[in-house]
Amino acid sequence: MHKHQFIKQDCNCTKRATIWVCKYCETKEYRSLQEIKRLPSHQAECSHKDAPQVSHDERFKGFLGGTFDCVAPEAG
Repeated sequence: MHKHQFIKQDCNCTKRATIWVCKYCETKEYRSLQEIKRLPSHQAECSHKDAPQVSHDERFKGFLGGTFDCVAPEAG
Protein backbone atom coordinates (compact mmCIF):
# COMPACT_ATOMS: atom_id res chain seq x y z
CA MET A 1 0.00 0.00 0.00
CA HIS A 2 1.22 3.48 -0.86
CA LYS A 3 0.11 6.38 1.30
CA HIS A 4 -0.54 10.04 0.58
CA GLN A 5 2.02 12.68 1.57
CA PHE A 6 0.05 15.87 2.14
CA ILE A 7 1.52 19.35 2.10
CA LYS A 8 -0.35 22.46 3.19
CA GLN A 9 -1.62 24.63 0.37
CA ASP A 10 -1.51 28.39 0.83
CA CYS A 11 -4.99 29.78 1.19
CA ASN A 12 -6.90 32.46 3.06
CA CYS A 13 -8.47 29.94 5.42
CA THR A 14 -9.82 31.48 8.59
CA LYS A 15 -10.95 28.22 10.19
CA ARG A 16 -8.86 25.52 11.82
CA ALA A 17 -9.21 23.27 8.79
CA THR A 18 -7.19 24.06 5.69
CA ILE A 19 -6.48 22.63 2.25
CA TRP A 20 -3.92 19.82 2.02
CA VAL A 21 -2.65 18.48 -1.32
CA CYS A 22 -0.89 15.15 -1.88
CA LYS A 23 2.45 15.89 -3.52
CA TYR A 24 2.20 12.70 -5.60
CA CYS A 25 -1.38 12.36 -6.88
CA GLU A 26 -2.63 15.92 -6.12
CA THR A 27 -5.62 14.69 -4.11
CA LYS A 28 -7.06 17.56 -2.07
CA GLU A 29 -8.40 17.30 1.45
CA TYR A 30 -9.98 20.07 3.55
CA ARG A 31 -9.05 19.03 7.08
CA SER A 32 -7.18 20.05 10.18
CA LEU A 33 -3.57 18.97 10.81
CA GLN A 34 -4.78 16.53 13.47
CA GLU A 35 -7.17 14.87 10.99
CA ILE A 36 -4.45 14.52 8.32
CA LYS A 37 -2.25 12.80 10.93
CA ARG A 38 -5.03 10.28 11.70
CA LEU A 39 -6.51 9.11 8.39
CA PRO A 40 -8.11 5.67 8.11
CA SER A 41 -6.59 3.30 5.57
CA HIS A 42 -9.21 3.87 2.86
CA GLN A 43 -8.48 7.62 2.90
CA ALA A 44 -4.71 7.29 3.36
CA GLU A 45 -4.12 5.09 0.31
CA CYS A 46 -2.48 6.84 -2.65
CA SER A 47 -2.74 5.45 -6.19
CA HIS A 48 0.52 7.02 -7.39
CA LYS A 49 3.38 4.52 -7.86
CA ASP A 50 6.04 6.93 -6.49
CA ALA A 51 4.25 7.55 -3.20
CA PRO A 52 6.03 5.98 -0.19
CA GLN A 53 5.18 2.45 0.88
CA VAL A 54 3.56 1.99 4.27
CA SER A 55 5.91 0.28 6.72
CA HIS A 56 5.07 -3.22 7.93
CA ASP A 57 4.41 -1.98 11.48
CA GLU A 58 2.18 0.86 10.29
CA ARG A 59 0.25 -1.51 8.00
CA PHE A 60 -0.29 -3.95 10.88
CA LYS A 61 -1.58 -1.15 13.14
CA GLY A 62 -3.88 0.00 10.34
CA PHE A 63 -5.19 -3.55 9.95
CA LEU A 64 -6.10 -3.50 13.65
CA GLY A 65 -8.06 -0.27 13.23
CA GLY A 66 -5.23 2.22 13.64
CA THR A 67 -4.72 5.33 11.57
CA PHE A 68 -2.04 6.65 9.21
CA ASP A 69 -0.01 9.85 9.48
CA CYS A 70 -0.10 11.34 5.96
CA VAL A 71 1.72 14.64 6.55
CA ALA A 72 4.78 14.98 4.32
CA PRO A 73 7.98 15.15 6.41
CA GLU A 74 8.83 18.63 5.12
CA ALA A 75 5.32 19.91 5.93
CA GLY A 76 5.08 18.58 9.47
